[in-house]
Amino acid sequence: MEVLKGEKEALSERWIKYKETRAIEYRDELIVQYLFLVKYVVNKLGNVLPGYVKLDDLYSSGVTGLIKAVEKFDPSRNSKFESYAILLIKGAIIDELRELDWIPRSIHQKANQIASAQEKLQQQLGREPTDEELAAHLGISETDLAEWLDRVRPAILIPLNGFVFHDEEKASLVEKIADTKAETSLKIADRNECASLLSQAISELPEQERRVLMLYYYEEMVLKDIGKLLGVSESRVSQIHTKAILKLRSRLDSVAKEYHLDF
Repeated sequence: MEVLKGEKEALSERWIKYKETRAIEYRDELIVQYLFLVKYVVNKLGNVLPGYVKLDDLYSSGVTGLIKAVEKFDPSRNSKFESYAILLIKGAIIDELRELDWIPRSIHQKANQIASAQEKLQQQLGREPTDEELAAHLGISETDLAEWLDRVRPAILIPLNGFVFHDEEKASLVEKIADTKAETSLKIADRNECASLLSQAISELPEQERRVLMLYYYEEMVLKDIGKLLGVSESRVSQIHTKAILKLRSRLDSVAKEYHLDF
């Protein structure tokens, strides 16, 4: 997804001109230059969205996220625009999907049931529960558990914009990270605490779940390729990913409530 080397100098100059003048023409040139990021995010989300969600309908929201990223990005901080833009593009798309109420309440309920069962069993057993134990606790078969995990996957699409600081603008965490000048020392502390807690929660996951998260989010591999690498089916990788994300969400939610953290 990198911009070609021959274009970097012109692109850098375009960034400088836009930040100096805030001229719409330079902004639009940057947007056109990075439109490929919208296509990348939409295609990746398409792997986990229900079939009735038309990908073409998501592009306009993705472009809105890209525009916001271009307008807010500060190239002087030497951070990577592509990474920042992908988060805002993904956030804009998921925000629209949430507003459309595209996930039935029953799916959210199942996600909460699985997360609650995982947490209770972990406390009772002193270790991560097996699928057999988790299914028994929920009163369903392992086959039904696998089906539940597949069905709730779309409900766990929560990017960094899902964790918000409770201020007037309801700005997302990723936007606040990119705009540290606007942060108070308390909010910076909350952000650092969030990162620390998330890192600890990930370290406590079973090895297979940690590896799936690493390959999916850091190596940007698709589920099919992860399955080939791990020697399991694509569906199984999806289920492992879902269980891991539900655990992380549950852990962060419980800590936030206990310590009254604003993330």
